[in-house]
Amino acid sequence: MQNMKERKITEVKYFACGYCTNKLKYIIKKPDVKVKEFYAGVFLINHSKYGYILFDTGYSEQIYKCGLVGKLYNLFNPVYINKNEKITEQLRKEDINCNSIKNVILSHLHPDHIGCVKEFYNSRFIVSQDCMKEYKRSNIKSLVLKKMLPYDFESRTIIIEKFNKEYEVFKGFDLFEDGSIILTQIDGHFKGQMCAYIPEHKIFLGADICWGLKFKDKVDEMHPFARLVQNNFNEYKKGIELVKKLEERKIKVYLSHDDYDKKELI
Repeated sequence: MQNMKERKITEVKYFACGYCTNKLKYIIKKPDVKVKEFYAGVFLINHSKYGYILFDTGYSEQIYKCGLVGKLYNLFNPVYINKNEKITEQLRKEDINCNSIKNVILSHLHPDHIGCVKEFYNSRFIVSQDCMKEYKRSNIKSLVLKKMLPYDFESRTIIIEKFNKEYEVFKGFDLFEDGSIILTQIDGHFKGQMCAYIPEHKIFLGADICWGLKFKDKVDEMHPFARLVQNNFNEYKKGIELVKKLEERKIKVYLSHDDYDKKELI
């Protein structure tokens, strides 16, 4: 077995950073519960050379300060977040200085993924080219709330343009050119959504490729409203099939809105 000291990725941790609630009858037909909490998951990756890397930043109180669109978001997705649940506060409890984090991977730019972006003053933000196009288009359908992002967001962004190397059952981009973190674009929920594969540990961070593993076999039961809010429902279904293929290969898929009992994933 590879010695821990020789590994490029030495830690992967999960943090629940607030949540929203939804009536499941608007998501799937004949749900088993009336209301479900959808947690805003953040993943912390420790690279032996590049230090701590974040995958998304969860919710923050910024969602309550985004005018009419923010109010509409809260109307349909009531958000619950307190100061201690913010990723910045949870990192402090882990004795991790947020200013030491140089790389923040943003799977996409929905409010539950970019809540604390403004508080990472020394970070560069890694997004896909298509995601950046959605940022610039910034319509209601894309649900990109620019008020949640820093004024210099564009100048601090690293844009990934091509995902053209074969990995497992998808095409990806080797972020650090060392095989440690492979980024891949999986459309459907959001145009340009990125997921991250960590080959050493056979972990796939799937963002919102699916709203929860319990829903992956119920895609045909999705309510018309839930289908409508996806960027492209046909691409969304392809993403579900990818999850199943990854699981067949014994790759552990972690999604942003599932809740996990343990913090340490490796």
